[in-house]
Amino acid sequence: MTIEIAIVFALLLICFIGMASEKVSPDIVSLGAMGTLLGLQILTPSEAFQVFSNDAAIAVACMFILSAALERTGALDVLGNKVDSFVGKSDWSILIILLPLVAFLSAFVNNTPVVLIFLPIVTSLASKRGIKPSKLLIPLSFASILGGCCTLIGTSTNLIVSSTAVAMGESGLTMFDLAPVGLIIAVAGIIYLLTLGRHFLPSRDTLATILQSTASKKFRTEAVILESSPLIGKKLIETPIKDLPHCRVLEVIRHHETLPLGLNEIVLQEGDRIRLSVVMSSVVEIKNIDGVDILQQSEDIGLAVIDTEKTVVVEGIVNPQSRFEGQTIRAADLRRRYGIRVLALHRRGVNLRKKFENTRLKVGDTLLFEGTESSIERLQSGRNFLILTQEAHVIPRRNKQRFAAGAVLGVVMLATLTSVPISALALLAALFVVISGCLENDEAYRAIDWRLMFMIFGMLSLGLALEKTGGVEIIANTLLTLSNSLGAVGILSVIILTCSVLTTFLSNNAVAVMVTPVVIQVAASLGVEAKPFLIGVAIGCSACFATPIGYQTNTLVYGAGAYRFSDFIKVGIPLNVLVWILASLLIPLLYPLVSP
Repeated sequence: MTIEIAIVFALLLICFIGMASEKVSPDIVSLGAMGTLLGLQILTPSEAFQVFSNDAAIAVACMFILSAALERTGALDVLGNKVDSFVGKSDWSILIILLPLVAFLSAFVNNTPVVLIFLPIVTSLASKRGIKPSKLLIPLSFASILGGCCTLIGTSTNLIVSSTAVAMGESGLTMFDLAPVGLIIAVAGIIYLLTLGRHFLPSRDTLATILQSTASKKFRTEAVILESSPLIGKKLIETPIKDLPHCRVLEVIRHHETLPLGLNEIVLQEGDRIRLSVVMSSVVEIKNIDGVDILQQSEDIGLAVIDTEKTVVVEGIVNPQSRFEGQTIRAADLRRRYGIRVLALHRRGVNLRKKFENTRLKVGDTLLFEGTESSIERLQSGRNFLILTQEAHVIPRRNKQRFAAGAVLGVVMLATLTSVPISALALLAALFVVISGCLENDEAYRAIDWRLMFMIFGMLSLGLALEKTGGVEIIANTLLTLSNSLGAVGILSVIILTCSVLTTFLSNNAVAVMVTPVVIQVAASLGVEAKPFLIGVAIGCSACFATPIGYQTNTLVYGAGAYRFSDFIKVGIPLNVLVWILASLLIPLLYPLVSP
């Protein structure tokens, strides 16, 4: 083993530890590996930077844009909203309609936006029927993963496996190469979730239910200190206002400016406006305090009239592309930006109600927001948080739905019927949805998950270094030593299991980049077709059900369903095993391991 190979293997280990620890963003970890390879001259700049022209990366970016077009035009939520009229009142009757629908959509649309769209729909269905969301959200995520195993464009992992194979001189996967085994696995997985898996799901309250807040019945209003009020000259903390039930003082305004002092330090003056969050019964009590009146009824003193705005409490999760990811709640300053308050935070089975302001936000964190309906609307339109407990206020471009749906359908049909590369078709379709008005230019750029893209670029450079230095050959030869006792079918089963285990800790795209060159070398050494091994890698890398951190859709439902880490283990490990067994049996049967 040369020093260069040792360095590449060391970088692989560092990437594994870095991504598994979650202390550093995966894109930074992988780009750090690329920088190291360049700095040590293991890769030349021309070799390293060729990854930025990778077909798979282009196709993945364009599929993000197409998925965003379907979302922005309301093409997906039309189907989602119809679910309410078809499903029954039990969790099983919801799942039997929901799971096949989500799996089908995820076969042709990136599964992350599918889950994002269905999250508030499913949460609303659960609320209306008195069902705990925890009975529905893990199946929602798992169904989207199973659907992604059925087509080339079902998940970015499939595209990366195919493109890497083409770059190494092999035939890539076609649109429906995965369908024969993927469909069987998807059906078996859905049956498991509807039967045995359903009994492993917890019945757990969400963050809003745990808090049992009455804030949805509260109002935000302002009281004014009148002329000659006995409260003038007193500290706010010494007045009856502080003792009102279900009443919280938000801020004090003097001469149109919010006082910077702490509420307990403020000495009241004539004309001070006290902004309050109260229940309606407390409004009457405020009016009975001598020298205080509700501002709405105080036009005679020359102050501006405001509306008594109803406040609501809603749950929201941090979106995958939120600008606030990595920021603390205090630094995000959501109160100033949107006029909302963060009441609590849920992460990894823990509900935080105190001293969470310095917690750095992560994708999938669930927060409890309090604000007026207009402030919640502003928060929703910013697209940094997905609001779960009320409908989105962004008006979809419904008159453009046929263009968005037609673009996706065109990619599927042309990729099936012609030899035009999927990357070219996806690029043309992405341009079409922008030109036709489904998305604006800035919306298209925001739709791309740039963190994922740069993680892919970094891992592609590491895969290239493995191939250049001979590391791929060493790993392949190690696997081949097993072939004497296991045979080609046994090696295929080991590869599927290895991919499935690795994606428990690492990004499935990173695993696909690392393993694909190895299996191509293994297939060549065994003298068999590479396609069964490529399909095995694609299925294995997608079979990530046992943890909430290996797959983004699992992360999204983690906080929203108030799940614990162990919930994914209980429901997911049997499904992981089921997928592994079925893939190990079906792939050799449907794609015979024969000589090329």
